[in-house]
Amino acid sequence: MRKWYSLRDKVYQMENLRKAFQAVKANKGAPGMDGETIEAFEAELSENLQKLHEELKTGTYQPQPVRRTYIEKEDKSLRPLGIPAVRDRVAQQALKNVLEPIFNPDFHPSSYGYRPGKSCQHAIAKAERFMNKYGLSYVADMDLSKCFGAPG
Repeated sequence: MRKWYSLRDKVYQMENLRKAFQAVKANKGAPGMDGETIEAFEAELSENLQKLHEELKTGTYQPQPVRRTYIEKEDKSLRPLGIPAVRDRVAQQALKNVLEPIFNPDFHPSSYGYRPGKSCQHAIAKAERFMNKYGLSYVADMDLSKCFGAPG
């Protein structure tokens, strides 16, 4: 097993932050609590990335509060969604750029959540193959997030 001693400096490298911004821009997305759009962040990209670089490097980076919104599901219930500020999405993506190549290879092949090259459609296809192979009739669909909420 490979050991990693310091990854922090890899996260705040300017090239990684630029790459992270490009991924955030490609994802589009709404502004966070601060109201700053991706276009506004990009208009002062060098300054914004330099500031983020310094904050991450010195340990003074503080994420902003997340803007809460709700998306209506098929059953008319609401799914909460948190929208971070653009700069926080860049910081998160920069961290993902460093950690994902290290940890992703160790995930179980049947793990589909938030994984590169995997999707809901892939998970459904795998469940279907499994059902056909073993002659099964049912698939359980669960929202585990409801198991961790406050008692109500």
